[in-house]
Amino acid sequence: MNYSEKIKELDKLFESSALYKDSESYLKLLKFISRTKRLSPFNAFMVHYQNPSARVVLTKAQWMKRNRIVKPEVRPMVILIPFGPIAFVYDILDTNKNGITLFDDLPIELVEPFNTSGIFDESILNLTINNCKKENLEIEINDLNRECAGYVMSLNKGFSITINRSLKTNDRYSTLIHELGHIFSGHIGVNEYSWWNDRPDLSSEIKEIEAESISYLVCKRAELDTKSEQYLSTYIKNNKVMPNIKLDTILTVSGYIEKMGTKKFIKKYPKKVSKTLKLKKE
Repeated sequence: MNYSEKIKELDKLFESSALYKDSESYLKLLKFISRTKRLSPFNAFMVHYQNPSARVVLTKAQWMKRNRIVKPEVRPMVILIPFGPIAFVYDILDTNKNGITLFDDLPIELVEPFNTSGIFDESILNLTINNCKKENLEIEINDLNRECAGYVMSLNKGFSITINRSLKTNDRYSTLIHELGHIFSGHIGVNEYSWWNDRPDLSSEIKEIEAESISYLVCKRAELDTKSEQYLSTYIKNNKVMPNIKLDTILTVSGYIEKMGTKKFIKKYPKKVSKTLKLKKE
């Protein structure tokens, strides 16, 4: 089973699980993933599914570097490694130092990942915009009505995202992530350059929850507070059962967009190109 097949299996796990059927539990999951920044969104989900009370998770070797020993009787949690085998991680409560479970010797960014200055690194926005070109996406900063943060349009050979010029850097980034979430989730459709699935016939409710979830995860992991949390919280107050959203799409897109804000970003091949390459290898 390859990595993408494992991810699809995780989505089946999400759909069949009673843990995240109500909206309050779903938001708790998103909050856990957003603060578990050392892991990819998918692996953070796996950890939460196995241990919802987990606080800080590292491998046995990573704990040893911090002079902590994994207790012999504990069971590890499993995470995935792209193009490789699984890995085992342990929660901080599964470790001790000199036989005592103390946390005061750990770096603050591990124990309290949100105890930061909250200053957004503008280079993440610039890198994301530059990497949008690799996706054949046009990004424009224009004057719009004050009520409109931005919007996305489908073009003949790609997509165009327009962002309100009056927005501050933080808001420009969250708006960009929201619109990218719509595109990569297949809400707007596909073209010859698309690596994502076509899902335009979803209800507006599902589309907005997926896009807002992606914006929440990516921005929160970049130390930004956005209106996405307010939107999701309002939804929770008014709804008890989650609609048929696709968690594999939310987590895959969140992880992908997150990488777009780095210099190590590698674009996915469009589906047609991927099939051609596969045939050549075979």
